Amino acid sequence: MPSTAPLKAVVTEKPSASLEEAIETFIQGAGQVSAALLGMINKVGGQMYALLYLSEEPLSLDDIAEKLAVSKSNVSINIRLLEDYDLVRKVWVKGSRKDFYSAERNYPKKVIKDFLENIRRTLTDALTTIERTRLKIDRVKLEMRKGETQQADFMLDQLGRIALFYEAAHQYFEDFFSGKPVDIELLRQAVSTSKE
Repeated sequence: MPSTAPLKAVVTEKPSASLEEAIETFIQGAGQVSAALLGMINKVGGQMYALLYLSEEPLSLDDIAEKLAVSKSNVSINIRLLEDYDLVRKVWVKGSRKDFYSAERNYPKKVIKDFLENIRRTLTDALTTIERTRLKIDRVKLEMRKGETQQADFMLDQLGRIALFYEAAHQYFEDFFSGKPVDIELLRQAVSTSKE
């Protein structure tokens, strides 16, 4: 929902080359992080949020497209996604017919919750895959002759080791989401066990 308070388009001095380089570093890094960690916001979306976050004044879609050297259609698609996650808001700039946007300064709970939920879901998927694989190996072992089970036993041992980590991490997130105290020591032990 657009803000009803009118803003003036403020023209600020162009940042120094050093400051411009720092801004570019943050924008590029934010794009990579959002794509790698969040999963729900792509690289351009992360760059757009970073640009708006460091901008003192609202920017139009044209401004964003120009500064990031991407197409306006790409900006338009990503701005809607950022609005859906409450990362940006549309603001009215007096004297302009264009849509302007500014970043929400408090990182929204929804993004953090979705990020943690994504990790939780990935852990569940990993445990499901491990369990399915164990069951298949157990079935194959039944068909093997007595001396041929060494490789299957090795694989089951390896799966058991990696399962310890995923089970501990999964329990950590289950406790976290249910409001129970989390046992970080369990996760620490699983990590040290998986390194052996």
